[in-house]
Amino acid sequence: MNRTGKRMYGMLFAALCALPLGSYAAGGASIEILSPKEGETWTAGAHVVKYQVHPSPNGNHLHVYVDQQDEPIISHQMSHCPCSEQLPDLGPGTHRVTIKEATASHSLTGVESSVSFTVK
Repeated sequence: MNRTGKRMYGMLFAALCALPLGSYAAGGASIEILSPKEGETWTAGAHVVKYQVHPSPNGNHLHVYVDQQDEPIISHQMSHCPCSEQLPDLGPGTHRVTIKEATASHSLTGVESSVSFTVK
């Protein structure tokens, strides 16, 4: 590889490393959590997570995790977004919502996003 090729490769590598981890995958696939915002404080009661998704070619549905739950909420809302999903009742304290894209066979694609927020 010549100098120009090495320089271009280095610039591409640097640009890819600058992307937020877990938010983007090949082809521009992404999940953006619109609400709650990182660090936001919510009052107790019913809560809904709102998100925007640009699915990967193999993306079929989403797995929504609240805190460290074992079984995700399954959402097929991936088009005509912004979309939303009802969350379980959350007690006071800090919580984390993670949305992960999955294939039809429930394999995760690597496209995901997370936010932490507080409930009073």
